[in-house]
Amino acid sequence: MKNNAIGFLVGSMALAASLAFAASAPFKIRMESWFPYYLPEAVSVGSGTVVRWENPTATHHTVTHDGCREDGPCFFDSGPIPPSGVYEVPELPPGRYPYHCRLHPIMRGVLVVTDARAGEET
Repeated sequence: MKNNAIGFLVGSMALAASLAFAASAPFKIRMESWFPYYLPEAVSVGSGTVVRWENPTATHHTVTHDGCREDGPCFFDSGPIPPSGVYEVPELPPGRYPYHCRLHPIMRGVLVVTDARAGEET
């Protein structure tokens, strides 16, 4: 009986550790050389989620919030991301974040961050 309790405890701890790791894994967006260019093109994540853009193409790209070129606040701007490079945004407040590649303006995407507690965008 004692061994079963220890086994259950160890198994529960392993499950909790794997769930904590899964919760902290970044949401990945891949850059492509063809439409829709950012894959997926439109995403919705909960607040506190790390978002990671990966560039497997042979050219440089950027991930630039549209507010950086307009009169609004600039929430993220990666600068040039080289081939095989990555860019991460650790956390954004709830909202809608359209973005583009400064080097290739045809590349466009939308990131929506929802309030993880309420489950809604603010």
